[in-house]
Amino acid sequence: MARLLDADKVRKLVSIVRELGEAASFRNIMREAARRGVLRRHETLRRYLDLLVKGEVLSVRLRDVGSVNPQQLYTVRSKRPRIAVGLSVLRRHGLNWDVPETEMRRMFTDFEGLIRSVVYDNILMASVEDTLVHEFYSDARKGTGTTTLVVAILSTRKLDLPYILARADDMHVGRALRLVFIRILETMSSKETEASASVFFAVRTHFLNIARQYAQSGFWKLLESKGVGELGLRIVENLTEYDIIMTAGKQLGVVG
Repeated sequence: MARLLDADKVRKLVSIVRELGEAASFRNIMREAARRGVLRRHETLRRYLDLLVKGEVLSVRLRDVGSVNPQQLYTVRSKRPRIAVGLSVLRRHGLNWDVPETEMRRMFTDFEGLIRSVVYDNILMASVEDTLVHEFYSDARKGTGTTTLVVAILSTRKLDLPYILARADDMHVGRALRLVFIRILETMSSKETEASASVFFAVRTHFLNIARQYAQSGFWKLLESKGVGELGLRIVENLTEYDIIMTAGKQLGVVG
């Protein structure tokens, strides 16, 4: 999938700011980034620096230098970015369920997670993939009951499959998340169901179209690997076919 920003360039820019110290103005950062072959366009550098400030890796202050625009000086604030996750974030990513608007929490991430984050209402929020993994992890560790909401998105939306599986492995829920995908596929491929036929065929058609796209890209083969960790396996084993179908149906709006 296309990526607009590069995590390696983020790391290099943070290193440049740190090395420049008190001389880390926008102009000096631009000059040094161009010299090192990191970035050459002012607009692109602005996007990276703004994201780093949003993620609380850098801080910026203004200094009057007697010109129309004040000088911007950057300082390294933290080694790790901070972004928001939670059900409220998942709702902003399209979750079709009523969840508390206050259900949001701040967490540390890495630069890979930072470049995929998005800004909503002036808040830097994790990507849909990172948010899903963290909700699944929270249920596996604390019994939050949010796995059904994760299933609602996994079964109705095309995601960056290599990325979400890699992040799940990092959180030691990789094996369980792969099993979720397999359970969804088995359920949607079944010829029998306890759910309403109209709901079943609606969600079946939708998911199999997504699965076909995964297969055509070769990503579906990633589910054949075992995955990392044992967390969440019991939760997935307790999912019923009826739960999967009705959860997907509610997300698609074919169930009230």
